[in-house]
Amino acid sequence: MPTWYPHQRRSPRPLRVREWSCCDEYQLCSEAGQYFILRRAADGGYEETSRGIYTRTRAVWDELIAELARSHRPPTP
Repeated sequence: MPTWYPHQRRSPRPLRVREWSCCDEYQLCSEAGQYFILRRAADGGYEETSRGIYTRTRAVWDELIAELARSHRPPTP
């Protein structure tokens, strides 16, 4: 599991959401030339993980989405 940090904006320009998970638990975003993953925090703000180049962030995104898909499947008898 990745480490999550409070999201802090790094640019006055709006961030771009590139993809959403099926239940909107995660958002793949870009801002100021970097990519990262957001999720809603318990305090109503956002947390981020894996800020950096696209390929590294995308690898974490793919892992999170695969884990999310597994959690949405009913247990096998």
